[in-house]
Formats: sequence, C-alpha cells, structure tokens
Amino acid sequence: MAKKDEKVNAEEFLAMLLQYSRDGHYNHINFSVRLNRNPAYTRQVLNVTLKRTSKKYGNDERAYTSMTAEAGKQILALINRLKEAMFADSAEKIIWETALLARHEQEFGYRQIRERDQYNNLEFELLL
Repeated sequence: MAKKDEKVNAEEFLAMLLQYSRDGHYNHINFSVRLNRNPAYTRQVLNVTLKRTSKKYGNDERAYTSMTAEAGKQILALINRLKEAMFADSAEKIIWETALLARHEQEFGYRQIRERDQYNNLEFELLL
C-alpha cells in the first residue's frame, strides 16, 4: 500500500528555493510538470532545476527537487498568484515580500517555456 504524499508548504518552499538560488548565484529556476508514463502508475511529476549562466561563477545546472504534482500544487498555486499580480501591474518583474526570507523581499520575473498540452504538461522558469 502506497503511503500518502505530504503536502508542501508553498511559502516556506519558495523562500528556501529563492535563498538557496541566491546563495549559489543561480539566475534561473526551471519548473517542469510532466506526466510520468510508467506502466505501473500514471502521475504527474514536478521537477525543479536550478541554472546558472555566469562568467564570474561559471555555468551550472542541477536538479533541486522532484515531487508529485499533487504534493506541489500549493507551490504552483502560489507562483500563479504572483504571476497574475505581475501581469496585472504590466511589470517585467515582481517583488515578493515575506518574513521567511533573510532579506525579507525577492525580485523575480516569470517566463513561460511551454504551454499546457494534451497531457497537461507545463514548463516555466523564474528569472532572478
């Protein structure tokens, strides 16, 4: 019997992700929701990848985490709310303020890489 996935606190996750990416000098955070086509089970998986393109610190790409889309739906909902606020203001970037961040605010942008397709796959990135 499979155990039930724990829900992830969206604000804590995003704050830790932004803090880690800033400390590691990463400038792109890629979110990818894809359908896992394993014949034993079918579920969507949320993958988070960090990318750095820098002459000073070098180029790097690494996987940050992977979870089921069901467990990460609060994260996607939070990013969607922030994205809607950014588009409502017609801004290139948005400032997210929270006490969970060491610096209490973070500026980031949103870029859609792939729209949802017939399998409900989605891919976007946050630009720091």
